[in-house]
Amino acid sequence: MKPHLKPLVKGLLASRKADLIGATPADALHAPTRPYPNGWFCLAFDDELRRGSIITRPLAGREVVIYRTTDGVLRAVRPRCPHLGAHLGVGGSIEGEEIVCPFHRFAFDPAGVCVRTGYDQPPPKASLTQYAVCEANGGIYVWWHALGLPPQWEVPVLPLDDRQPFSHDTFDIAGHPQDVIENAFDWGHLPALHGLKDLVIDGPPVTGQPVSTVTATARGTMMRGSRQSYTLTVIGLATIAARSVLPLGAGSLYVMLHATPTSPGRIQLRFGTKLELAGVPGVPAKVGRAATMPAARLLSRVLQRVASVDTGADLLMWHHQEHVEHPKLAKGDGPIGRYRQWAQQFYTEPAGGLVSRPARTEAHSSEE
Repeated sequence: MKPHLKPLVKGLLASRKADLIGATPADALHAPTRPYPNGWFCLAFDDELRRGSIITRPLAGREVVIYRTTDGVLRAVRPRCPHLGAHLGVGGSIEGEEIVCPFHRFAFDPAGVCVRTGYDQPPPKASLTQYAVCEANGGIYVWWHALGLPPQWEVPVLPLDDRQPFSHDTFDIAGHPQDVIENAFDWGHLPALHGLKDLVIDGPPVTGQPVSTVTATARGTMMRGSRQSYTLTVIGLATIAARSVLPLGAGSLYVMLHATPTSPGRIQLRFGTKLELAGVPGVPAKVGRAATMPAARLLSRVLQRVASVDTGADLLMWHHQEHVEHPKLAKGDGPIGRYRQWAQQFYTEPAGGLVSRPARTEAHSSEE
């Protein structure tokens, strides 16, 4: 990263806010014009939702209540109780396998069906509106579609060790998911903004496929002293999952970047880091990884702070970036034009159209 950017990035990371430098955030400077994309969006890292707990997260102009039952069943529902409209995420509780409304203690089973009331009377024929939800790669994803259609594809599962959580942070900034995911194909910014050297990169998106892969080698990554190879898995307009191979087969470093639309022109940016060490020579792999896990967790926290500085530079750009519909591209930019054509598959409306249906988040029952 260029030295003049470091004070701005450090201020952003310390405050969790990007409104520190006097410039106007992009969503206040001009009215957002692009609709929400369809797809799976990460609303939390999995360690943020333990068994018997409830969280509320914004998604595409609405809120989603996500909870785990005592047995670990994961569910995502519309916040409003169908009885008299109480918010299930404000004082609601988990009792066994049921989520219980705080107002009249109506209880709903994992299928969303009301099974009892708070005053020993037969429950009404009422159900919660459920969202399709899944857990993959250390994150909790909820499906959103402008027309309320069910999931059209699945989140790919990466070879991660689920026993170890990510070290992570979340930032609320101006921006649009398409611009964040464009980073995987904006190859010109890697040497210019992040200082990568001797970059060799390949992997334009494939038309019609919801997941793309980019492979690269470079010097100047977090492992400053050596040339690193890494793979980016691009999941819809929601996630960039980066895997770097450590020297001498020592293990892998995973960096997750999730962009979740919250309201027109705003996103929550979730950023996580996890180091997985290969283990101990001569010891079975599973046992060896378990032995090195405490050290890996500690180093993950350190690497999260290091990686946040580089990612913070991108946050500054996104927060103030004005989307250019017809960019004047130059040689060395990477396959940005091809990426934008690929991105069109995630919209019900053209990406240049107005945000006309921000509240259309009709949901479908999720599977266990």
